[in-house]
Amino acid sequence: MRPVTFDGCYGALHLSAGSRATTAVVLCSPFGYDALCAHRGWREFAERLAAEDGTAVLRFDYPGAGDSQGYEEDPQRLRAWVESIKAAARYLRAATGATRLILCGLRLGALLAVLAAEELENVDSLVLMAPVIAGKRYIRELRLQHESWIKTPNGRTAAQADTDAQSVGAFGFQLYADTLGELADVDLVRRVRVPARRVLVQDVCSSAPSRQLVERYREQGASADIQIFPEFDKYLVDSRSSATPRRAFDSVLEWLGYPPSSQRRFAPILLPPAADAQIDFAAGHEKPVVFGEGQYAGIFCRPHRAKNHAPAVLIVNTGGVHRVGDARLAVLMARRLAGQGIASLRMDMRGMGDSLQRGTSTTLEDIYARHSVSDAAAGVDWLTAAGYEGVVTFGVCSGGFVGIHAALAHPRVVGCMSINLPFFFWSGPQTKPNAQRVESSRVYWRSVRSPRKWLRLLTWRANGRAIALELARRWSVRLTSLASRPFDGILGVNPSTGAIRRLLMDLERKGVQTSLVYGSSDVGLEELEIRFGRNGNALGKLTNITVKVLENVDHSLFSRSAREIVMAHFEEYLRGRALGASRGEALDAANLDSSPLCRA
Repeated sequence: MRPVTFDGCYGALHLSAGSRATTAVVLCSPFGYDALCAHRGWREFAERLAAEDGTAVLRFDYPGAGDSQGYEEDPQRLRAWVESIKAAARYLRAATGATRLILCGLRLGALLAVLAAEELENVDSLVLMAPVIAGKRYIRELRLQHESWIKTPNGRTAAQADTDAQSVGAFGFQLYADTLGELADVDLVRRVRVPARRVLVQDVCSSAPSRQLVERYREQGASADIQIFPEFDKYLVDSRSSATPRRAFDSVLEWLGYPPSSQRRFAPILLPPAADAQIDFAAGHEKPVVFGEGQYAGIFCRPHRAKNHAPAVLIVNTGGVHRVGDARLAVLMARRLAGQGIASLRMDMRGMGDSLQRGTSTTLEDIYARHSVSDAAAGVDWLTAAGYEGVVTFGVCSGGFVGIHAALAHPRVVGCMSINLPFFFWSGPQTKPNAQRVESSRVYWRSVRSPRKWLRLLTWRANGRAIALELARRWSVRLTSLASRPFDGILGVNPSTGAIRRLLMDLERKGVQTSLVYGSSDVGLEELEIRFGRNGNALGKLTNITVKVLENVDHSLFSRSAREIVMAHFEEYLRGRALGASRGEALDAANLDSSPLCRA
C-alpha cells in the first residue's frame, strides 16, 4: 500500500506485486459513521484484490470526509463525491495503465458508484454491496439513527445544543440542505442509463428494491446478479468490534473471476508516499507519512506560519477508529491548530487504520494493553526528528489512556490532554474498549425514577447483572478510599489509589502539563471521583495536573457543540500551560481563533 493524493483527496494505492496492472478497481466508501466501521475490512478487501496479478486497487476519502480536503458542510457534496470517484478512476488508470475498470461501492458508496459509472460510460463491472437504492429512504434511516442516539444518556447530554433543522446525520456526521436535496432525488430503480456491462447487487436480504434494481439492469441489457450479504450485521457495527465479512468478499471475488481468499496468500507492505503527495487547506498543508521502518502511517499537518518553538501535537487512535477520529475530530482539530501555528501528527497505531498489522489476528487488547505506548513513542520520535523539541499528546477515551502513559514514558512529551479518560490502567475485562458499556452512577440514579427503565430491566432488555457488578465494584473502591483518607499523604493524594497515585505523581515530578477533561456525566469522571473526591479535588495541590469538567460534552464527542467546546478548551490549555511550559512563552491571545473551524 502506498499513500497517495489526487484532486484534494487522500487515497491508498494497492498494487499487485506481479505483472503490469490490466484491471483497475476503485473502492467507493460509505458515508460517515459507516466509513469508520468499515475501514479495517475495506482495507483487507483492497489488499486481497491487489494480491491478484494484474490488479491495482484504490480506496480513498471523498472531499470533506476522512483525510481529504474540505468539510462536510461545504455545498453540493453529492456532486463533489461523484466527481471524486471519476477522478479516482482517472488517477488509477493513469498511474497503472490498466484498461479494465471496476467500481465497488458499499452502502452510500454503492449509490455514488452507480452515478459515477453512468457518467464514465466505460465501466466493465459494478459491485454494489448493501446498496443505498433510494436517497429518501437513506435520509430516513439517518434520522432514525440520530433519534435512537439522543435517547441514550450520552445523546441527551449534548444533542440539545445541536438542533439544526437544515441537516440530517448520525454519530457526529451530517448531510446539509443542498446535499439532502440532491440525494432525495436519487432512486436507482428509476434511472434509465446502464452503469456497467456487468452488475452485482449484494444485499442484506433479497428485498424488493434490490430485486427491482437487478431486473431493471437486465431489461437494459446488462448482465446482473443478486447475492445475499451474509455478515452485514457483524461488519457495519462499532469499529471496536467490526468483523471483516470474508464470506461476502469471497463471493465478490468469485463473481469477478478471482479465486477465494483461502487459495491465495499475500503479505501487505507499507510503502512511502510520493514526494508530491499533499492536501492543501487555508491555514497549511497535510502530507501522508510512513515511519518506524515502514510500520506506521499518519498525516502530518503543518501550518503555513508556524509558532516559534511551539511543541507539536500527537493524536492517536480512539478505540478501533482509524486516525481521522470519531466525527472526524482529529482532522478538524489538526487543521484548526494549524491556524494557530501548531503542527500535528495524527497516526495509526499498528493494527489500526493504514499502519501494518502486528500479526494475523491483532486484537484491541493486544494494541492497548501491550503495544500502544511504544507505538505512540514512535510518533513522538518522528516529530522529534522533524525538528520539534517538545510534543503534546491529545486523545479521547482510550486515546487519552495512550497519551497519558506516553507522556510519562517519553522524555520529549511536555504535556498531555486526556478527554473522558475511562481508566488509568488496563486491568481486565471492564477496561476493554469493546466491553459492554456501563454508564455513570448518576445516570442510574436518575433512571430509578423512570418506569420505562424498570421495564427494560425486568424484561431482560438491559443487562442487570453486569450493571450490578460494576456498581458494586465502584462502591467497593469508593469505600476503601474513604477508609484510607486519615492516612492521606501530604500532597492530598489518597494512598489507597496505589498505582494510579504513582502514575500521577510521576507525571507531576516530570513536569508534564497534564489536563484531565471530562463531560459532566461521563463514566470516566466517576472513576476519578471514587479515588480523588468530587471532580478530583484531592489533586488540587498538584502543580502540573488539572481536572476540568465540561457541560454538554458527550463521551465520543458526536455532538458538534461538544467538539467545539473541547477544541476551544485545548487551545486555552496550549496557551496557558503547555506552550508556556515548553519555552516560557504563551500563545498570543489575539492569535487564538475560537471561531468556527478553519475552512479549506
